[in-house]
Amino acid sequence: MKNIGHRKSDLLFLIIGPLLSLITFIIAYFLDPLNYSVQSSLAAIPAFLLSVIVLIISHIIVIFREVQKVSADSDRIHEAVKNYLHVTKIGTPKKAWEYIIHRLPVLDYVQNTSFNFEEENEQSTERLYDDSNYQQSATKIARQIEQGLKWKDIGDSTAIDRFQRIENNIKGNKCLGCYMFKQIRQAEPQIGFVLLTYKDGTTEVLFNWDFRDIPQDPIVLLSRDREIFSMFAAQFKGLWRVAVQDYDSKATKSTS
Repeated sequence: MKNIGHRKSDLLFLIIGPLLSLITFIIAYFLDPLNYSVQSSLAAIPAFLLSVIVLIISHIIVIFREVQKVSADSDRIHEAVKNYLHVTKIGTPKKAWEYIIHRLPVLDYVQNTSFNFEEENEQSTERLYDDSNYQQSATKIARQIEQGLKWKDIGDSTAIDRFQRIENNIKGNKCLGCYMFKQIRQAEPQIGFVLLTYKDGTTEVLFNWDFRDIPQDPIVLLSRDREIFSMFAAQFKGLWRVAVQDYDSKATKSTS
């Protein structure tokens, strides 16, 4: 029914354009704005030009509507394909983080991990954490937490400063959401991943964030597969159980 409505609307625009052009020609011809009454045939020139302009504008509107429609259809196809595939490529960690931040307003719950091997600290800082967009994201996350977003962080000692930056940006007296973070103190390396739960119940997991001794950034992968999401969700639950709070900080800001 929605597609039928779009087709009728497009057909209406295709009819109205030439009709407006014809009406413009007739009105301009008889009004004769340039006072060509002595030579009435010349009055048709500005009338014709105005009608052409109206016709061009109407066609531009139709083309713009078509471009918007194609763009919307493309987005729907992309989402459908992403839902069908078990795993899709998002891009570098920087691009994947932008993906998450862009979706903050429609997210309900985020479970984030941040682990770096000791030899990767310099590389990850240079390629992701020092980026201006990443630096600004702490404030954006805090604003969404104030509006109801629930966010949990688990990380190693290198991540605590970044977690505290989010916490310090939250205005506790206005906070409708919840922010908590814990630290993993075990020396064993952990895989990094982020679990996203949207307000409509959709879930995603982004993984393969780990910077390794390779010449290029890792490619972060995304999956909406229920089994894959559940596997990482169980891993997060286990990590949260063995992690400890940073007692030098409040580590929790929430209101219920």
